[in-house]
Amino acid sequence: MAEKKIRVLLAKKKIDVHGRGSKLLARELRDAGMEVIYFRFGTVQEIVNAAVQEDVGVIGVSIMTSGHLLVAERLIPALKEKGMTDVLVIMGGVIPEVDFEPLKKMGVHEVFPPGLPGETIADYIRERVGKARLD
Repeated sequence: MAEKKIRVLLAKKKIDVHGRGSKLLARELRDAGMEVIYFRFGTVQEIVNAAVQEDVGVIGVSIMTSGHLLVAERLIPALKEKGMTDVLVIMGGVIPEVDFEPLKKMGVHEVFPPGLPGETIADYIRERVGKARLD
């Protein structure tokens, strides 16, 4: 029996015109054998609805402008409200390193800076998908 593919919702803000990095990551995750749903969002609730509908194990949020703290502040409780406490939540993009710890304290499992090889992120996902909890 074939192993079930890891399903990743890769969400990018609609107002972010810089989509090259997230599109490259989507391709690299697909090349690593994952199923990637590339999603442009306007609201956090749209991310949650798409994650529920697509039955994903991973939500990756790409932020290139700002608002990452507000997104996480709203996303984590909304996921819990929908019973998605076993989803792995990661963020990446242009996020100041000083915000990594506050994001993790809110429930984001990991934050990735720009320029990392997709393989690094794919390995992280493979190691933790199905084990992560939003407490």
